[in-house]
Amino acid sequence: MKKLRRFVSRTVFIWGLFANLPPSFFLVKQMPWLDVLARALSPVTAVLSILITPLNIWRRDGLASLMGLLGGGLALRHIQQTTAPQDDHFSAAFGPDWQSHIPAEVASRMQQRRYTPLPPTPPQADWQRDVVIGRHEETGDPLLADLWQPAVGVPRSGLAILYLHGSAWHYLDKDYGTRPFFNHLAAQGHVVLDVAYTLAPKAQLRAMVADVKRAIVWLKENAPRLQTSKVVLMGGSAGGHLAMLAGFTPNHPVFQPDDVGDADTSVTAVVSFYGISDMVGLHEDMAAMKSPPAEMEAPVTRFFRRIRLLPPDGEFTAPAQFMPNLLGGLPDEVPGEYQIGSPLAHMGRQCPPTLLINGAHDFGVYTYHHREVYAGLRKLGVTAVHIELPLTEHGFDLIFPRISPAAQSAWYDTDRFLGLVAGSW
Repeated sequence: MKKLRRFVSRTVFIWGLFANLPPSFFLVKQMPWLDVLARALSPVTAVLSILITPLNIWRRDGLASLMGLLGGGLALRHIQQTTAPQDDHFSAAFGPDWQSHIPAEVASRMQQRRYTPLPPTPPQADWQRDVVIGRHEETGDPLLADLWQPAVGVPRSGLAILYLHGSAWHYLDKDYGTRPFFNHLAAQGHVVLDVAYTLAPKAQLRAMVADVKRAIVWLKENAPRLQTSKVVLMGGSAGGHLAMLAGFTPNHPVFQPDDVGDADTSVTAVVSFYGISDMVGLHEDMAAMKSPPAEMEAPVTRFFRRIRLLPPDGEFTAPAQFMPNLLGGLPDEVPGEYQIGSPLAHMGRQCPPTLLINGAHDFGVYTYHHREVYAGLRKLGVTAVHIELPLTEHGFDLIFPRISPAAQSAWYDTDRFLGLVAGSW
């Protein structure tokens, strides 16, 4: 029993410490996944501290008591800072009476608190997998998506959310860690289309954006059946980049695929979770990252395929090769592609209202990407909200989101932004 108590106390201390470490700390650099996990599980760490510390004190175990108390305190610090109010950002964008613009029916179904240890379970959405919404003109493959609709009895908000997954344009697929979020959105009356856009190196950036434009047109053509009237682009990381790029370029001739003709590809709003805005800057960041030795690429590829990071025929790609694969060369070889592929290059008054959410400790996409977009949009007079969550890493919304303080906080803000879009704003 003594060994178990001390093991739990040490674990609580380590997890609490990791939940508060800066991204520059050497252990965080080596094991960023552990940092993300510790932050998501900080409520569990706090509960373990509450359970184990009185027992340690009763047993007069000073060291174990101290570790348990410190670990629990650090976990609570993380929760408190991550879930601090952000309403002033909405007031700056939408005015002091912004909450009055959210329809009462939508507001009643939103997440009511920024953080709840045991959130209520929403009704199960109607989930239709592998809907064919078009065809990749470049490859001839069908363009697939999962369609999430509100459960029977849930009033529709009129919003159709087109979601684009992340992972460096080379990895992952639709339906990867997003089911709790989509069920949450559908419970508020929103329709969600989770699109499996073509990945690199099979396709380059222009083809990916063309897939997004096809999906926009599909949603608009099916709006009467889906009972929607507005399209919102949303994505994380690479998906956030695609959401911004497609959202900022309505009917742009470079990105408009031939098969949609003159169909309108504008959208009502954009939501980016830790998205990329500057392709040259990202290439420099990626080129500086270490890659596994050549002899490790085959086992890494097999592992990535097993956990669905890669499709069955996919191959591991080193970070330094991400941007050349995506854009057809290095920045000095194809500067025009890096320019046209950067959302920063397309900011103008045509940009729709935009919500930007990222972690202040993001280790994958540095905070300057969203900060520059926000500053540019505000200067142009475009409605924009930028939420930067303290003590939060990249991909925070995909790890145990129903208990993660950062994920719940982001959902809270997303709910309100979508409510404003659904309402009179």
